[in-house]
Amino acid sequence: MDEHNIGSLRQVHDALTERGFERLWGMERVVYRGLLDPTGLRVPIRVDVTDIDFVRPPRIFVEEGYDVKGRRLPHLLGESRSFCYYANGVVVLDRYNPGGTILQCLEQADSVIRDAVRGRSDADFADEFNNYWASSFLFVDLPPDFSGKAKIRFLDIDRREERSPVLCLDDSWLADVHRASGKKLPEGEDCFVVSTGVALSLNPNDQWPPNNLHELNRWLRWVDPNLPGYLERSFASGHALTRWVAIRAANGTYVYSATLPPVLQKDEFRKSRQSNLPVMLNRFSSKVEISRANGVPADTDYIFSRNMGKMINLAGKRILLVGVGTIGSFLAQQLAQSGAGTGGGQLALLDTDVLRTANLGRHLLGIPYIDRNKAEACAEFLKQQLPMLDVVHRPGDALDLAAGERLPYDLVIDATGEEALSLALNERAVRSNGLWPPILFGYLIGNGAMAQALMTSDRNHACLKCLKPQLSGEPRFRSLRPDVEVIKVSNMQCADPLHIPYPVTRSVTAASLICEMALAWAGGDVGHRFRSHLFDQARAFSVKDGSPTPSRDCPACQTI
Repeated sequence: MDEHNIGSLRQVHDALTERGFERLWGMERVVYRGLLDPTGLRVPIRVDVTDIDFVRPPRIFVEEGYDVKGRRLPHLLGESRSFCYYANGVVVLDRYNPGGTILQCLEQADSVIRDAVRGRSDADFADEFNNYWASSFLFVDLPPDFSGKAKIRFLDIDRREERSPVLCLDDSWLADVHRASGKKLPEGEDCFVVSTGVALSLNPNDQWPPNNLHELNRWLRWVDPNLPGYLERSFASGHALTRWVAIRAANGTYVYSATLPPVLQKDEFRKSRQSNLPVMLNRFSSKVEISRANGVPADTDYIFSRNMGKMINLAGKRILLVGVGTIGSFLAQQLAQSGAGTGGGQLALLDTDVLRTANLGRHLLGIPYIDRNKAEACAEFLKQQLPMLDVVHRPGDALDLAAGERLPYDLVIDATGEEALSLALNERAVRSNGLWPPILFGYLIGNGAMAQALMTSDRNHACLKCLKPQLSGEPRFRSLRPDVEVIKVSNMQCADPLHIPYPVTRSVTAASLICEMALAWAGGDVGHRFRSHLFDQARAFSVKDGSPTPSRDCPACQTI
């Protein structure tokens, strides 16, 4: 151990011993024993200070034997009796003041334990409920506000040999993944799904956790009087020995199950007297063991909205991405992770080029897709990563696809970076007199000195050609500095275009700029229609974002 760490541990030791703690020697980790709230509650604890980087708060454990008679304490988790006094990520602890930091943590723990013992933080049970309910889990993919009969199945949804438990309906994307592996969808076991508007919590004044049906019903009545009885009634029909109930509450989905006790598995009850099973179960309720599991959300609404906050994602939108190369491949992934291809929408990819080894340094795809069409391969890759998406590739040339007056898309994105092709698409959009969807152009200029993006959709704003009306003239918004030459490198194959070198970081950032504008469009407020991101101040000017008006000199939109 270096001198710095030794000095830090010495400061921690001095601070703890001054507060009355003593070191527990003979252990691999650095652990001290002492009291929380030493002048009041005198709660015996152990504190582990092995991590003097303070990446996470030092772990505190309440000693066995300390309990508050007749009630359970919030923030006291699991059999280890770990005490949660700081939520993850809420505080950055000062590693350069180790003695002061450990005292800060103890003072926080003092405050939390006092509130816990005196009942002032009982509401926190609901926030931590999954820690108290179960250690096992299952995935949940159900429509919003769904109640009724669903299935619990064990499905192949990843590369592990072990199947994963899933609560879903037959049309779940998770069921589709299982079928795609060539396996038949298992029948599964019935699970009745019930909803409540309250957040599940535990009764601090009662026994926990509920291990049998009698204890479960007592707790359910305390939470919501409408919740008891679903499990018992489910045994009145059907043949399965085990039944499940899932409660969709304000703070998550929680599942429990029970198996008929042996005395009720006899033909006498299961055939001739099955309708009486709910009554019999109540009579034997203290002998009916309960199993519990936490529900982990796996529905597309959760997956693609969780990270968006109040922003609108791309669900339900039909988007055509033209160009799946150095920018477009990363953009395709970002669009997919933003919800494109969910909620009845579709993400269509179009590119006539194939992936070569020369592309690997700045493309989403790698060696397994060499010599594959970029659009087809990228669609396949995205479906592997996010199989719930509707992602397709469109064969053919972009101009052939754009030959019709109407396009069946809500948004077209051109990420080819090919000026001639982009201007041809722009021309068709302008001449469609509003029949085309908006086109979002994105590209890099110079050797990746700057990324730019332009949203075109109406006659009140600039089209792509408006940014540079004369091919040999100056752009309206000058980007490259004078005398800056674009470096182009000849490829080994004569049929290939000249290669413009720049690092992959520029490609990814350009894709992010375009995706940001697509999300703004989906949210109903595009904001600035022309945006830039400067990478190299020595080669390019800073260009202010804005929404330019049409140019009077534009040969595209001024001739319509």
